[in-house]
Amino acid sequence: MRTALVFGYGQNADGNIDEQTRDRCMKAAELYRSNQVWNIYLTVSASKNGHSMAEKMAEYLVANGVRRESIVIDRRGGNTAGELDVFLSILQFGCGELVLVSTWYHLPRIAWLALWRLGIDQFSLRVAWNHAHFKGDVLVEFLKLTNAILRPRKSSKKFNNAPAIT
Repeated sequence: MRTALVFGYGQNADGNIDEQTRDRCMKAAELYRSNQVWNIYLTVSASKNGHSMAEKMAEYLVANGVRRESIVIDRRGGNTAGELDVFLSILQFGCGELVLVSTWYHLPRIAWLALWRLGIDQFSLRVAWNHAHFKGDVLVEFLKLTNAILRPRKSSKKFNNAPAIT
């Protein structure tokens, strides 16, 4: 059985997920509809204007063919490493291959963080290609990747309880 984690990215001012987050969710929905994953986890803690990003991602997934009971939400991940750590903390032993879904520029950092937590044969990466804010995202990602390389375990922001929706 394959289980997917979809990494959050951003929300619009009205609280709905932005195009890059939708792209990541669409990739996960495609994997689900083609029976490549059976469950989808959302562990991002962010919220905007009273809307949880994870809940908005779940709404988008359901609207695109994913059964609600196949979606697990645990809003304790405060950053990429935190989202991965929350995901790994709630999985049952022997859940099969883990599929990590994000945008192309984000995957090197995810792969590095996953290698510090899992064996190379325990996960795969799936790419959402359509949307990235090149200058801002790619340049900032270089700094975040450097931090992950230097501090692969200490860079994690994971909350004990889901933060309040703001």
